[in-house]
This record gives sequence, structure tokens and C-alpha cells, in this order.
Amino acid sequence: MSGELQLPSPERGTRRPTLAFDAVVQRVTTHFPDVTHDVDRGELTFHADPQQLVGLLTFCRDDDELACTLLADLAGVHWPAGDHVIERQTSTTGWPEHRVSRDVGVIEVAYVLRSVDRNLVFRIVVATDDTDPQLPSVTGVFETADFHEREVYDFFGVRFAGHPNLNRILMPDDWVGHPHRKDYPLGGVDIDYKNDKFIPSPERRSLREVVE
Repeated sequence: MSGELQLPSPERGTRRPTLAFDAVVQRVTTHFPDVTHDVDRGELTFHADPQQLVGLLTFCRDDDELACTLLADLAGVHWPAGDHVIERQTSTTGWPEHRVSRDVGVIEVAYVLRSVDRNLVFRIVVATDDTDPQLPSVTGVFETADFHEREVYDFFGVRFAGHPNLNRILMPDDWVGHPHRKDYPLGGVDIDYKNDKFIPSPERRSLREVVE
């Protein structure tokens, strides 16, 4: 006996093969036929109605073939009404110019699901009107959605019905507005930093002077 700890050898073949996107789409749309999807730049996205959200996420978590036991991320994006152009970014991302025209402003919330067992990742996107953005909370499906939903509420103003503690998480509690919305006013916030120098207030000027 050498006295070294003998670890059991991992069982071969215990990890199931990765599902192809076609199989994932078939699995989801068979149970949720109204859900649409697209594949762009090698990423699979499902688009669902808010009323389907909780049931769809629960299915993706509990289904033996998908086994998406991890909510990897939850993020929002604001698309205001009107015409918007995203210019070409060939020098950085290589993406072409993208034009969006919307009659009604919406806030999209993307839920990134990951299956460790299947080595699988895809997103589910739902949209809500930006004039009164509301979605059901999914904290009952994934507890990790707690802080994610608070952040989307903080920055976009989306109210998640059923959230156990929906309040700001990064901005001060008395902050007015939601700073990641496109209609949020820019500027007007007094700060102590100008370019690369610290500018102390007059009452603090004796503590630290600006070095030119």
C-alpha cells in the first residue's frame, strides 16, 4: 500500500452526445409549436411569447433530452419605436449594416440556457412593450434568475411579476429612470473626474490638489 488516495476511474460513455440544433428545434417546437427560431452566426435563438416563458424554461430544464439545468445569463436590450440603423463594423466584428424599423418600442429579454450534460447552449428571447414592460419572474424555475431579473429591472425598468424582492441592485434606490434604455437622457450628472484628473470639491480642495 503506497498510502496514496485512490480515486475511482470515471465511467466511460456517461456523457450523452451533443444535440444538434435541428434536434433541439424539433424537441422544442413539438411541445411549443408557436415558438419560432433562427440560427445566426452559429447561435440558436428561440422567440416566444411572455405567456409561454415559464412553461418553456421549465420544459427545457426538465426534459431528459435537453437537460438545460443552468440559466447561464439573462440580459435585456431596448428597441425603441422608429427607424434605427446600426452601421457596418467590418473593422471590428465584420457585421454588415443592420436596419430596424419598429412601430412599437419593445424591451427584449434573453435567457441563455446551458446543458452541461449535453454540451449545449441556446437562448430564449421574449419581448415586452417598453411603455409598461412586464414579464413573469422565472425565479421559481431557476433561482439564479433572482439577481439577473433585478439587474434588468434596474437598468431597463422591466417588472417581473412574482419576483421575491424586486428592487434595484446596482443603482441607488432613489435613482430616477433606467440607464440602459435608449430614451434615457445622457449627461447632466456631476462627477469628480475630468479626463484623467481628480477635481476635488472646494471644501476638499485643501486635501488634494490637482497635479497638472
